[in-house]
Amino acid sequence: MSSTFVSVLKYKDFFKLWTSQWTSQVALNMLNFALILHIYQLTNSTTAISLVLIASAIPSVLLGPFSGVFADRFNYKKILILTNFLRFVAVVLLIFAQSNVLALLEIIFIISSVAQFFSPAEQASIPLIVPKEKLIAANSLIVTTTYATLLVGYSLAGPIMRVSSPLFLFLICGLFYLIATLSVNRMTNYDLKETKPISLSTLAPDIESIWKSTKEGIAYSLKNRQIFRMMAKLTVGWVALGSFVVLLPGFGTSVLSLPAELVGPYVIAPAGIGMIIAAYILERRRKFNFDFSTNWPFLAVGLALLMFSGFKFYHTFIFSRLIVTLLVIALGFGCSIIYISAQTFLHIKTEGHFRGRVFGIVSMLINLAMSIPALAVGGISDATSPFVAMVALSIFILSFGIFISLRYNQYSEAKKSVSMMDFIA
Repeated sequence: MSSTFVSVLKYKDFFKLWTSQWTSQVALNMLNFALILHIYQLTNSTTAISLVLIASAIPSVLLGPFSGVFADRFNYKKILILTNFLRFVAVVLLIFAQSNVLALLEIIFIISSVAQFFSPAEQASIPLIVPKEKLIAANSLIVTTTYATLLVGYSLAGPIMRVSSPLFLFLICGLFYLIATLSVNRMTNYDLKETKPISLSTLAPDIESIWKSTKEGIAYSLKNRQIFRMMAKLTVGWVALGSFVVLLPGFGTSVLSLPAELVGPYVIAPAGIGMIIAAYILERRRKFNFDFSTNWPFLAVGLALLMFSGFKFYHTFIFSRLIVTLLVIALGFGCSIIYISAQTFLHIKTEGHFRGRVFGIVSMLINLAMSIPALAVGGISDATSPFVAMVALSIFILSFGIFISLRYNQYSEAKKSVSMMDFIA
């Protein structure tokens, strides 16, 4: 796999884009978990933690469907530079608002609003800076880096806050966003599409055109049954991850008997390892059944969550901590299989001129999946206990897995294996 990655990193623009990706994502993941911990310490409320995800989700509802249209209409490089720099400015604002929960939520809202325009521009840039035969290697590296940065960001946030302060962590994140900005700025002018500036005289027609393109993207996603089904699975997969993260601080302290700051290294790190293992395995496969590979992981994730939830019933066993670690690795492995398989399917099956709009909608759905259900499980946790909420989440995921597995045989076309090489054909 290392040789595969080296072969694509030799393209200078891709190397700079990848550098921007991993630095910005480390900053994002550190911020996410640090703010969850920080707000939990300020409020001692799981519901308050859910508000972090709600603040992140609202911009995706307002801007998500339009972000792909904007990415296709404006210069990708300029979008990437601007979004990274604006997030750097927002992190600086966090330094002055670290003890004000309302202000923290407002800044989270700003960061999420800016981030809505980053992802479509990043994804659309890749085919322009690497040759077709290297697209699979490039996407594999992007996915692997995504989960590696999740592992690094979530694992480091707690220990850094434990030995220093939120202020120091915010400074580190700001530095990473600044590096991401400078890295993209050094790329060549690879996006040569014609763009026209927005002026007051053309504002109304431009808005009408953007709205029309957005509606076309939504209609396309709803009419294509295979794409819609895969988007639904991707959404539920992120429901599992978002709800799990919200419940972690309370569950870690009350059931696992861990300090909140150490939940990341103990739980998130093994999950990240499972995600990276899944990315490695899938990268080596050239043919597999996409529907099957997005069905069985829900069963595995549901069972792993259920056994993880019941830690207090076997915590006296000699190898209880090892069991928890293996369960979390399995959980991360299953979530990664769902995400990579669904994302790859959408890359292959979505028509090129709709791809930006489809992934803009996907971004919106993922953000919603990590917020609204998370608020529900946060409320259940506060009203009952983190244990009850974790059991409820595991039953929901397991039930969904059983449902889609039973319906799997009804789709004859889903039984056909699809070649990943079709993506570059």
